[in-house]
Amino acid sequence: MQAMKIATWNIKQAVAPRKPLQELWNFAADVIDADVMVFTEGKVPGDGVPEGWTAVWRDEGVDDKRTWGTVIAARNGVEIVDITNGVDGDGGFVISHSWPGTVSIVDVLQEGKPVLTIAGIYGITQDADGNQVGHGGHSVPNILNELVDLVNSPRGERLVIAGDFNLLPADMPEELYEIMVDVVEDTADLREPLDGCTACSFDGESCGHLWTHKDDSSEDNAMHNIDYVFIAPELAGVCVDVYGGEADFEGIWEMSDHAPVVVEFEF
Repeated sequence: MQAMKIATWNIKQAVAPRKPLQELWNFAADVIDADVMVFTEGKVPGDGVPEGWTAVWRDEGVDDKRTWGTVIAARNGVEIVDITNGVDGDGGFVISHSWPGTVSIVDVLQEGKPVLTIAGIYGITQDADGNQVGHGGHSVPNILNELVDLVNSPRGERLVIAGDFNLLPADMPEELYEIMVDVVEDTADLREPLDGCTACSFDGESCGHLWTHKDDSSEDNAMHNIDYVFIAPELAGVCVDVYGGEADFEGIWEMSDHAPVVVEFEF
């Protein structure tokens, strides 16, 4: 059996970063210790991808005013192949991007064999006209619609969709749960309830969500689960562990206003 650990983490490069980029990448390598990272609100350090990593991202970010985006990075000998703009030919898929830079897509190869396809997404907090709306309620359904051809392609059976959706559990698109597995909710009974989970989709006794976003402007220290990992149902049998949030990364709020979500696979 071959093990692989993937994680998603918003590293807060859009507004008021808490730590230098190199320190954040080092934290991902040394503390999160994932083989593949989906960095949202992410950037690559100015002197390039840090040693030991390879990465896929849009150089200009979202646009000239938002020079951050979704970066997918790999290490430990794991290979990633950029397929963000689709793949031609038999088994390929077509995709459009309403918000270029918010979505990156890669094939993940282990010892030369494709084992996962990862779509890293960021639920940008604006509508189609560019108006700020404060959540991903407009962008996320549109982004997911743009991924339909990928979901329906052969890669759909090994697909992972991960990132910062900027949506609380009760506000997530129901259609996504019909085709994919939310790994946090699927393992909820293995955790203590998240007391104070905002807009929870469970009753309080069986929540099991992760505190992945700390809103410093909130006076009641509300606990937000807005970072997600979804997997194709075909991957459920090789998913062996799920953890993250503030509970598993003590002191994480010193690094970012988000905490990672981590998933381990054995192929």
